[in-house]
Amino acid sequence: MTLRTSLSAATAQTSPPSISSLMKLALEKPELVSLAAGFVDQQSLPVEETTRATEKVLGDARGGRSALQYGNTIGDEALRTLLVERLEQGHDAAPGTYRDAVARTVVTTGSAQLIYLVGEALLNPGDIVLVESPTYFVFLGPLETRGARAVRVPIDGQGLRIDALEEALSQIQEDGQLDRVKLIYTIPEHANPTGISLAEDRRKPLLDLANRWSKIAGRRIFVLEDAAYHGLSYGRPEAKSIWSLDPEAETVILARTFSKTFSPGLKLGYGVLPNELVDPILRLKGNHDFGSSNFAQRLLHRVIADGDYDRHVERLREIYGRKRDIFLDALDRFLKPFQNEVTWTRPQGGLFVWMTMPEGIDTGFDGPLFARCLAEGVIYVPGEFAFAPEPSPFPRNHLRLTFGVPDEETLVEGARRLAEAVCATLSPSATA
Repeated sequence: MTLRTSLSAATAQTSPPSISSLMKLALEKPELVSLAAGFVDQQSLPVEETTRATEKVLGDARGGRSALQYGNTIGDEALRTLLVERLEQGHDAAPGTYRDAVARTVVTTGSAQLIYLVGEALLNPGDIVLVESPTYFVFLGPLETRGARAVRVPIDGQGLRIDALEEALSQIQEDGQLDRVKLIYTIPEHANPTGISLAEDRRKPLLDLANRWSKIAGRRIFVLEDAAYHGLSYGRPEAKSIWSLDPEAETVILARTFSKTFSPGLKLGYGVLPNELVDPILRLKGNHDFGSSNFAQRLLHRVIADGDYDRHVERLREIYGRKRDIFLDALDRFLKPFQNEVTWTRPQGGLFVWMTMPEGIDTGFDGPLFARCLAEGVIYVPGEFAFAPEPSPFPRNHLRLTFGVPDEETLVEGARRLAEAVCATLSPSATA
């Protein structure tokens, strides 16, 4: 007799990661040009900097043993203090301005863990999270696991539309569901998947809106500021964070990571939490792992303190800025015949370009464009994955492209192959 395995409701309602099949495809067919995976440039990874920092951390036997021991749940105090000091510098604040934030800063196993912990701390089945449309599709997974509802809010070239957010909250209130709204999720810098940044003049209005509707709802509506691509700006300064506009530490959860700006293998990020969430998040994190890697934290502290981190980020800006220019130039050249039918974003930072096909062109796995791209030897992420399920239906004529992983020559070839597939899809008679 074969016994059935009884899984939890959370497991049963969690779908497989949406791009697992793309990763598998890229591994099985190395001849494909992958404009899909949002990984970092392999050749940019900081081997020398990490080697130097490791030697320093382990060079002193006593300090080395301390680094190799367990740490605490909230994270190494010296690192947290350094991170808050860097926030002061980044916001042109006087030294000591954010001193109180050290006690609210938690080091996490990448920003993904922080995002998951926020969901655990706040969301019950049926609760509502307002997300940009489109949004970071990996964020939708934890919401699904929690049984929460993700509701789309339109963006434009300046990021999240505050008027549309107001309309969405008004509709939810009219539906009698305002008490279920727990969170507004935004990616203010060079968003994944669009590359668009939230305009500076929308940041304070977003915070004001969240605070005003919190009073109407009679419970706090938090803003989760996912700043994973902060620092990767090419030729343009970045606006001050939404978090810096919340000195009372009531509303904004700031999430940052070192995966894109230093090393994903180090697997470290951090969050600065509102007062009310510090204890709940730490209790949950304690059940996860007792604290993120103590050794990795000491290593990161050394890299930052020695200046190697900032030098590396500057190098990344040069690498990715050049790759972005090459990729956009190639798209302009190869897709020129379709410039009135196909559009794409021109990001000022980050790793992504968002492309829009004419309405009616399905860019999904079963659509004509993806099939043509496979035939041409290039893959992308179908844009449909980046849209929350509510309100339905969602558009299916977008695709996410990345210029982070391929080298410069491969980026040009990938753009050429993509253009061939677009031509075959939009003008089949021309390729017959």
